[in-house]
Amino acid sequence: MPADRLTLQILDGARPGEKVMVLEGALNAETAFQFHDSVRRSESPTLVLDMSRVRYVDSSGLGVLIGAYVSFERNSRRLLLAGLNDRIWQLFHTCKIEDVFTRYPTVAAAEETVGVSTFPEPDCPGLR
Repeated sequence: MPADRLTLQILDGARPGEKVMVLEGALNAETAFQFHDSVRRSESPTLVLDMSRVRYVDSSGLGVLIGAYVSFERNSRRLLLAGLNDRIWQLFHTCKIEDVFTRYPTVAAAEETVGVSTFPEPDCPGLR
Protein backbone atom coordinates (compact mmCIF):
# COMPACT_ATOMS: atom_id res chain seq x y z
CA MET A 1 0.00 0.00 0.00
CA PRO A 2 1.50 3.39 -0.97
CA ALA A 3 2.37 5.72 1.91
CA ASP A 4 -0.44 8.17 1.11
CA ARG A 5 -3.26 5.59 0.99
CA LEU A 6 -5.97 4.92 3.52
CA THR A 7 -8.41 2.05 3.41
CA LEU A 8 -11.60 2.22 5.46
CA GLN A 9 -13.91 -0.59 6.37
CA ILE A 10 -17.10 -0.13 8.40
CA LEU A 11 -18.30 -3.04 10.50
CA ASP A 12 -21.16 -3.57 12.92
CA GLY A 13 -20.10 -3.14 16.53
CA ALA A 14 -20.80 -5.45 19.44
CA ARG A 15 -23.85 -3.45 20.52
CA PRO A 16 -26.87 -2.05 18.67
CA GLY A 17 -26.27 1.43 17.28
CA GLU A 18 -22.52 0.97 17.24
CA LYS A 19 -20.22 0.86 14.23
CA VAL A 20 -16.49 0.16 14.01
CA MET A 21 -14.46 1.91 11.31
CA VAL A 22 -11.21 0.07 10.63
CA LEU A 23 -8.52 2.38 9.22
CA GLU A 24 -5.36 1.13 7.53
CA GLY A 25 -2.57 3.31 6.17
CA ALA A 26 -1.96 7.02 6.61
CA LEU A 27 -4.34 9.71 7.82
CA ASN A 28 -2.84 12.79 6.22
CA ALA A 29 -3.51 15.66 3.81
CA GLU A 30 -4.00 13.18 0.96
CA THR A 31 -6.56 11.03 2.81
CA ALA A 32 -8.27 13.44 5.22
CA PHE A 33 -11.20 14.19 2.89
CA GLN A 34 -11.84 10.49 2.30
CA PHE A 35 -11.92 9.92 6.06
CA HIS A 36 -14.09 12.99 6.67
CA ASP A 37 -16.66 11.87 4.08
CA SER A 38 -16.84 8.35 5.53
CA VAL A 39 -17.31 9.62 9.08
CA ARG A 40 -19.92 12.15 7.96
CA ARG A 41 -21.95 9.37 6.29
CA SER A 42 -21.98 7.35 9.50
CA GLU A 43 -25.22 7.89 11.37
CA SER A 44 -24.58 5.54 14.27
CA PRO A 45 -24.76 6.94 17.81
CA THR A 46 -21.32 5.46 18.52
CA LEU A 47 -18.40 5.11 16.13
CA VAL A 48 -15.26 3.30 17.26
CA LEU A 49 -12.21 4.12 15.14
CA ASP A 50 -9.90 1.11 15.02
CA MET A 51 -6.58 2.83 14.37
CA SER A 52 -4.34 -0.16 15.10
CA ARG A 53 -3.26 -0.29 11.43
CA VAL A 54 -2.68 3.44 11.00
CA ARG A 55 1.01 4.03 10.34
CA TYR A 56 1.08 7.81 10.13
CA VAL A 57 -1.00 10.85 11.09
CA ASP A 58 -0.08 14.43 10.15
CA SER A 59 -1.63 17.78 11.10
CA SER A 60 -4.40 17.35 8.51
CA GLY A 61 -5.21 13.97 10.01
CA LEU A 62 -5.32 15.46 13.50
CA GLY A 63 -7.55 18.25 12.24
CA VAL A 64 -10.06 15.88 10.68
CA LEU A 65 -10.12 13.76 13.86
CA ILE A 66 -10.81 16.84 15.98
CA GLY A 67 -13.50 17.98 13.55
CA ALA A 68 -15.17 14.57 13.69
CA TYR A 69 -15.02 14.57 17.49
CA VAL A 70 -16.61 18.04 17.71
CA SER A 71 -19.35 17.03 15.28
CA PHE A 72 -20.12 13.88 17.27
CA GLU A 73 -20.18 15.75 20.58
CA ARG A 74 -22.43 18.48 19.18
CA ASN A 75 -24.93 15.81 18.11
CA SER A 76 -24.74 13.82 21.39
CA ARG A 77 -22.89 10.96 19.72
CA ARG A 78 -19.68 9.19 20.75
CA LEU A 79 -16.42 8.90 18.79
CA LEU A 80 -13.91 6.52 20.38
CA LEU A 81 -10.28 5.87 19.37
CA ALA A 82 -8.94 2.34 19.70
CA GLY A 83 -5.57 0.76 18.99
CA LEU A 84 -3.61 3.99 18.57
CA ASN A 85 0.12 3.25 18.69
CA ASP A 86 2.43 5.11 21.08
CA ARG A 87 4.15 7.11 18.34
CA ILE A 88 0.87 8.56 17.08
CA TRP A 89 -0.41 9.13 20.64
CA GLN A 90 2.79 11.09 21.30
CA LEU A 91 1.73 13.42 18.46
CA PHE A 92 -1.58 14.01 20.28
CA HIS A 93 0.42 14.81 23.41
CA THR A 94 2.81 17.15 21.58
CA CYS A 95 -0.14 19.05 20.11
CA LYS A 96 -1.80 19.12 23.56
CA ILE A 97 -4.97 17.37 22.42
CA GLU A 98 -4.55 14.09 24.31
CA ASP A 99 -7.15 15.30 26.85
CA VAL A 100 -9.76 15.67 24.10
CA PHE A 101 -9.77 11.96 23.27
CA THR A 102 -9.82 8.83 25.37
CA ARG A 103 -7.44 6.23 24.02
CA TYR A 104 -8.53 2.60 24.28
CA PRO A 105 -6.02 -0.22 23.75
CA THR A 106 -8.44 -2.31 21.68
CA VAL A 107 -11.83 -2.09 20.00
CA ALA A 108 -13.19 -4.47 22.65
CA ALA A 109 -12.04 -2.13 25.44
CA ALA A 110 -13.74 0.81 23.72
CA GLU A 111 -16.92 -1.21 23.20
CA GLU A 112 -17.08 -2.00 26.93
CA THR A 113 -17.66 1.72 27.62
CA VAL A 114 -20.51 2.09 25.12
CA GLY A 115 -23.23 0.97 27.50
CA VAL A 116 -21.81 3.00 30.38
CA SER A 117 -23.48 6.36 30.96
CA THR A 118 -21.14 9.30 31.38
CA PHE A 119 -23.79 11.15 33.39
CA PRO A 120 -24.46 10.33 37.06
CA GLU A 121 -27.90 9.27 38.21
CA PRO A 122 -29.94 12.23 39.48
CA ASP A 123 -29.92 12.46 43.24
CA CYS A 124 -33.44 13.84 43.48
CA PRO A 125 -36.20 11.38 44.45
CA GLY A 126 -38.76 13.37 42.47
CA LEU A 127 -36.85 12.80 39.20
CA ARG A 128 -36.83 9.00 39.33
